[in-house]
Amino acid sequence: MLLFLFSFEICSAQQWFPLQGGLSGNDAQNNKVASMCNDTINHILYVGGYFDACNADTGNIIASNIARWDGTNWSQLIIHHGTFSGNGFGQVITSMVLHGSEIYLSVSNTAADIYGVLRFDVNTFEFNNVGTFNNSLNSLCFYNDTLYVGGAFTKCDTGYFVDASSPSISRVAKYDGTQWQQVGTGISGGAVPEVHALCVHHNKLYAAGIFENAGGTYCKNIACWNDTSWSSVGNGIGFSGQFDCILYSLASYKNKLYAGGDFSHSASGIESGLVVWNDTTWASTGNNPIAVYTLKTIDDKLYLGANWAGVLAFPYLWNFISVYNDTTWKLIPKGPTYEVHAIEKFDSMIYAGGRWIQINDSTPCGYVARYDPTIIQDTTAIVEVKQNASAINIYPNPATNEIKISSLSPEEN
Repeated sequence: MLLFLFSFEICSAQQWFPLQGGLSGNDAQNNKVASMCNDTINHILYVGGYFDACNADTGNIIASNIARWDGTNWSQLIIHHGTFSGNGFGQVITSMVLHGSEIYLSVSNTAADIYGVLRFDVNTFEFNNVGTFNNSLNSLCFYNDTLYVGGAFTKCDTGYFVDASSPSISRVAKYDGTQWQQVGTGISGGAVPEVHALCVHHNKLYAAGIFENAGGTYCKNIACWNDTSWSSVGNGIGFSGQFDCILYSLASYKNKLYAGGDFSHSASGIESGLVVWNDTTWASTGNNPIAVYTLKTIDDKLYLGANWAGVLAFPYLWNFISVYNDTTWKLIPKGPTYEVHAIEKFDSMIYAGGRWIQINDSTPCGYVARYDPTIIQDTTAIVEVKQNASAINIYPNPATNEIKISSLSPEEN
């Protein structure tokens, strides 16, 4: 007779939760959450993207591309200002950033050629037009107390329209509170140059996307602005003339700059959708997602929204969001079932939004859900088996999230 002890991991605790009925829209191919912003003054989470309504327990509420979540209920945001008047916006909210008591929003409507930056006071809800551009806007960022915007634009104006007389500003612009200004000589080069991400790291502004030139210097898809001039970031990401390599996201974490995107190789010899810059060289993170859409530093951890499909063999997990603690990467189980484009902390939970409508394998959530990091997902069980060791069969071996035990003796149970 043998007392046989063993342990294994099980995944039983639910960590992902819907926000009532989430969000909905009539364009299933393009509906998504693209941005989120935590109003820390009034304890409100603003969710922006491309959708038509927020779905509360009491019914659908019209919310054109922007909605408010207070931790319990959804509500709409009514806007009456210039060409963007009405309930929400008739275009995608691509980026949001809180500065003081104001939230700045970048909005893009490629179908109607409407692109602009607005701001509103979170206390008075007064809206103001900040600028209008001639092409898409992707990212907003404050650097040295100055607002910067990145996109595919080449002209912008402080009015409601852009025409031939509007100032030429190439792909990155800064706002001095009155006028938009060129950042150096701008960003250009490549087939269709565009800035997708802005990030402050070590008191410098980094811009990433798809381009080959910044301020007259060769910069492959990523460049650094020191408030005076542009410079390259090592060899960049990608090769000269390679236009299938694109960066979508940047994050400063643990004194290093992380860059994510859709690329298979680079001039630095790195093959990955995620790389890290230590102020001297580029390096691999040891992970090779197909594409990274968003990076967010929260509570001393780095969260990543990526497409791991076909890369990791975890059939019981959804491979679209993970977290890094400066030592190891950990997939967050049973989360979003498709691309994650926005991550934010609100009310001590992690919120994720993107192009997906389910969590926990099948729970409807409508493009946005929240994750409770305080719930322990993996537990260890100790099982006693008072059995002759040769009379039992334990499988599979090695085990993942469960094991099975069968008796080899017909008289034993």
